[in-house]
Amino acid sequence: MMLCVRMLIWTPLNAAELQKAMHSGNVGPAALVPLQSGTVLLPPPATKLNEAAYMTNRVRKIGNGAALAVWDDDAALLYLFTTTLGRASTWGSREAVLRLSEEAKQSGPVGRSFDRVTAGVVDLREKEKWQLDAIDKLTALHPAASRKGPLERLRDFENGRAAIPDFFRAAGLQEVARVAELAEQGRADFVLRTLEPPRAQAWPLLVIFPLIVLVALLSVLLHIPAVVYYLVCGLLLVTMTTLLVVLRRRLVSRKPINTVLPVIPVTQGAVLTD
Repeated sequence: MMLCVRMLIWTPLNAAELQKAMHSGNVGPAALVPLQSGTVLLPPPATKLNEAAYMTNRVRKIGNGAALAVWDDDAALLYLFTTTLGRASTWGSREAVLRLSEEAKQSGPVGRSFDRVTAGVVDLREKEKWQLDAIDKLTALHPAASRKGPLERLRDFENGRAAIPDFFRAAGLQEVARVAELAEQGRADFVLRTLEPPRAQAWPLLVIFPLIVLVALLSVLLHIPAVVYYLVCGLLLVTMTTLLVVLRRRLVSRKPINTVLPVIPVTQGAVLTD
C-alpha cells in the first residue's frame, strides 16, 4: 500500500556534507537523494507536519535554506525556509487543503477544530503580496530560478493536482520535480518504512508528574521540609531532561550514519533505487 500524504525537503547543500552534518547534529532520520541542485530529503512515513517543519528548519541552518513540500492527490503545501518558517503556499480547494493539513499534522479533534477556525489564512493565497513573497523566498533559495513560471503556478492555486512537481519544474529544479513524482509513485517506500519517525520516546514526561505528586504526598505525610521537596523535584526535572536528551540522541547520532540517513541514488533516468 502506497502512502497517501507525501513529504519532501529540498536544500541546495550537497548530500555528502548534509548527511555528515545531520548525523553529528542529530537531525533525522530521513532518506537522502543527491542531486546536482542539492539534496532531497524524504522523511519517514509516520512523520508529522510539525516534525517535518522542525527537521526542515534544522536543515535550513545547515544548508543556508530549505523547502518543505507536503502533498496528496488533491492538495499541496509548500514552505520555503530562508530565515525561519514562513507562510505556506497552498494548492487545491479550501476543503482539500484543510484535509491535507489535518492528515499531515495527524490532528486530533481539538486540532481539527482549531484548523477550521483559522482556515481563513488559506484565502490569503489570492493576495499578490503573498504570492510575490513566496517568489522572493524561492529566488533566495535558488537564485537561478525563473520568477514567471512559479508565479503562474502559485496563481493557479485551485489546482492541487501535481502542484509540487509543477512548481519545482517551473522554478528550474527539474530533478526535484522528478524525485517528487517518483516518491509519489512509491519508489522509495521500501527504504522509508525502515526508518523511525523523527520523535524521541516521551515516557519520561509521563513518569515525572506522578513522581512529583508522590513526593508532595510523602512530604506532607512525613513532614519533610519544603526545601527538601523542592530539591527533590529539581533533581527529578534534571533527570527527566537528561533522559529526553539521551533518547533524542539515540534517534540519529548514536546509530550508523547509513542506517538512519540512507542515500538513495538517482540513476538511469532519475529512477529511485535502493
